[in-house]
Amino acid sequence: MSPHFFIAVVLFLTACSGPSRANSHLIPHPAKLSASVEYFSRQPAGSGPWPTIVFLHGHQNGVSTLGGQAFADWGVLDRYASQGYLSVAVSLPGYGGSDGPRDFAGPYTQQAVTAVLIKLEADGLAEPDRVLLQGVSLGAVTAGLMAADDPGIDGVVLISGLFDLPAFLNRPATAGASAVRAAAMRQTGGDSDALRSRSLLPQASRVKAAALILNGAKDDRTDPNQARRLAYTLNAHGVAAKAVIYEDYGHEIPVSVRQPEIDAFIDLHFPTSR
Repeated sequence: MSPHFFIAVVLFLTACSGPSRANSHLIPHPAKLSASVEYFSRQPAGSGPWPTIVFLHGHQNGVSTLGGQAFADWGVLDRYASQGYLSVAVSLPGYGGSDGPRDFAGPYTQQAVTAVLIKLEADGLAEPDRVLLQGVSLGAVTAGLMAADDPGIDGVVLISGLFDLPAFLNRPATAGASAVRAAAMRQTGGDSDALRSRSLLPQASRVKAAALILNGAKDDRTDPNQARRLAYTLNAHGVAAKAVIYEDYGHEIPVSVRQPEIDAFIDLHFPTSR
């Protein structure tokens, strides 16, 4: 689906958007106009457009989930807005106030995030081609795939992501890996093409965005070697990429541990002014 179609749909239906709850906004999903996409945002002081950081959460348990509100509650959006970035958190389809279905970082999920970006650009808030995506787990899978498709993505921070689904899911070695496999099969149907299309490593040559890839060495739901392979492959294609593997941590890398690397990456590759 072309970006021009997204723009036409979002602009035409802007009047239908509105707050779903405190500090949240809704827009129609371009592939299913009766469905909503929820996002949260914080603006820097002054007037836009601004360089934009978009936060994408991972899987959240339960029927009622926070979605992107988790980043707002943690103060992440306020922190980056104070540094001059338009800070945005999107509730992935099936989470928070965003209607499903969940499709394991597939087209429906990617289209939801793209629709938010186009809405923010159309409103004069997001600076075109100055967008960084920061995703955790499922959000990291989504962010990486979007970077392969959209040259307007300037940078990605991929935390605890999977980048070759068939290789990982064909031989689940832990209970955590088996749970990931079950979710992937349920949400995609398990078709080999569907799994490959959700794998960034085979598509890495299309990525132009600078990349920081973080993984725990003890992660039972991903493979740290895939993080290393992705950084190597991106570097081989002339993209600035760095993998950091934390030997003492698993799937959840504490914010206090990973934040210095993220801050240094953003300062180097995504400063508020060029």
